[in-house]
Amino acid sequence: MPILLSWPDCRNVRDLGGLPTVDGGRIRERALIRADSLERLTAAGVDTVRGMGIVRIVDLRNLDEAAAAPHPFVTDEVLYRLIPLIDPAREPERDKSRERTLADIYRSSLVRNVKSIVEGVAAIADAPEGTVVVHCFAGKDRTGMIVALALSVAGVADEVIAQDYAASDECLQEWNREILASISDESLRRKAIERISARPETMTSLLTFVRERWGGAAEYLAAHGMSHGQLALLRERLLA
Repeated sequence: MPILLSWPDCRNVRDLGGLPTVDGGRIRERALIRADSLERLTAAGVDTVRGMGIVRIVDLRNLDEAAAAPHPFVTDEVLYRLIPLIDPAREPERDKSRERTLADIYRSSLVRNVKSIVEGVAAIADAPEGTVVVHCFAGKDRTGMIVALALSVAGVADEVIAQDYAASDECLQEWNREILASISDESLRRKAIERISARPETMTSLLTFVRERWGGAAEYLAAHGMSHGQLALLRERLLA
């Protein structure tokens, strides 16, 4: 499993180093870190991040989220990239009546938000040598999709990617309890339980969809604008 990191007061931070690949390799430590929103960082947390040799932070939050909760590294134009995963221009195409599960949401997002998804993964590949951090609000959904595609390109098996994804459930356990405690309506509560979940089968469903429709993560990204050179750089930076 990935390495849990303590970045006060973030709740869902882990280094993906050590995850095995199908050919016997592994993901390099401090190549890629996933996190929840860094606007939660205390002063000590900011110091911790600055001391880790991080060369790029990819923020997948929406523009309104980023405006409401300013990022501690927003003024560093070299380090910080705001790349909202959800494309507001494509949101009118969304049919929420067909999104009964979290897996449904992920699959439709892969189609609708493909431009920004490719941009997010490319930002990892194109970063200078060093550690890249990817985060959204909770570090589970948008971050989970970007991380899953990057790890799949590097050769990590679906079930291993799904296990890492599921680790968010434990990291966010206290937060999720607070959310559910605030909901009294049973119907809304059931929807919330699905929405905050991080079940392994949700992520394997996404990766299976990518493979069946495009042939795999690398093929999906290449079909929508990521170059073969960028895919090679992504593998090179992630693999030990």
